[in-house]
Amino acid sequence: MTVLEHSSIETRPSRTSMPAERLYSPLYLISFCAVLMFGVLAFGAAAIWANSILEIGAALLFTVLVVHKICISGLRAKWNPLYAPAIGFAAVGAAQVAFNLTAYRYATLLVCLQYLSYAALLFVATQLAGDSGSSKNLVLGFTVFGSAVALLAICQYLSSAPKIYWLHWPGTGSDFFGTYVNRDHYAGLMEMLTPFALVLSLSRLIHGGQRMLAGFAAIIMAGSIVLTLSRGGVISLVAELLFLFWITSRVQKGSLVRNRLLLGLGLTLAFLAFAGSSTKWTHLGDVRETFRWDVLKDSLRMFAHKPILGWGLGTFDIVYPAYRSFYTTLYVNAAHNDYLQVLIETGILGFSCVLWFGSVLYRTGLKGLRHWNQSWRGALQLSALVGCTGLLVHSAIDFNLQGPGNAAFFHAFCALATSLRSNAERLTSSLVDVPLRKVS
Repeated sequence: MTVLEHSSIETRPSRTSMPAERLYSPLYLISFCAVLMFGVLAFGAAAIWANSILEIGAALLFTVLVVHKICISGLRAKWNPLYAPAIGFAAVGAAQVAFNLTAYRYATLLVCLQYLSYAALLFVATQLAGDSGSSKNLVLGFTVFGSAVALLAICQYLSSAPKIYWLHWPGTGSDFFGTYVNRDHYAGLMEMLTPFALVLSLSRLIHGGQRMLAGFAAIIMAGSIVLTLSRGGVISLVAELLFLFWITSRVQKGSLVRNRLLLGLGLTLAFLAFAGSSTKWTHLGDVRETFRWDVLKDSLRMFAHKPILGWGLGTFDIVYPAYRSFYTTLYVNAAHNDYLQVLIETGILGFSCVLWFGSVLYRTGLKGLRHWNQSWRGALQLSALVGCTGLLVHSAIDFNLQGPGNAAFFHAFCALATSLRSNAERLTSSLVDVPLRKVS
């Protein structure tokens, strides 16, 4: 009598490699998180020294990972569908530098180096993502980190401290909040981190007091967004809640998730009523700001002069004064719209790569979310996708992706949203793909 059974030769790692993998994987994960979190804690990596350390850290992590995992261990690098549009965008930047198709070649070269560090983080996140243990550590780590930064920001706000960390004076005219010199960029960070605590509190992965702690962390982070007075941050937070509600309603039937989301919204409003003031609510309702519309009109004239390859990455603030149509003593360093700025700096070719990147992000990221509430992989994928959605909405009215700290987190989360599958899908694929052997 013969029996057919699944072969475990290809799916089970060798005994000699398991101790090394168990040793090195946590180190890579810790280093990856340390690089991302450094950018946030170092004032959003806005200063040259902080940005340089962030780029060097990403380059070192990428190099060590490639040499050890791929060259020495002989493991095959994981493919991410986001690589294709990223390579296309890199080709546009390389052409601008190589053929001097930029208003200021040195500025374009510096920004290209920045994007290379983001690409390195995207690659590293793709290689590290996969198993349930690392997914759990990332979800819990980002939840704890986000709530800690939010608590620090709220404490500074309530104490009316004019310094970051109660030590660093960000300078005259700065509008800082938390660890960021720009309050809108802080709101962008919390938009990416809040979904981790929110998804965790809605899932079946934790229970009882742990669920309450996760819900409290989500409320603290969401409340700090509103306290920044960032209208874009509030709009993005609402967009995230609607996006999360749409996904969870399609996957999980019933009113349990809806009731929990409504309860979280009510508790967030109660927290804001305690910590906020009437001045804040008045500011959030005031949309009579013409500055951004003037910049928008001027920027469209800039695009009309160089529509194919643009003026060059990182050259907006250099070219814009010649097109400015209004008087101001302020220094206009960005278009206050990331989509418009990339259209001006890279033209139609670069902007097409950005649209390609976004379409791949959602086409791939929305797959495999059926078991998000029962799988750490699914929870991580959903949290990362919702966080990216919030920042993409905010980028339509601000320039969050011009900040290195937020841009690094965004590219890493894009990788996590597109390189993970749920436990059930992996189990199904392994049962189908693993060859069968005959045993007598």
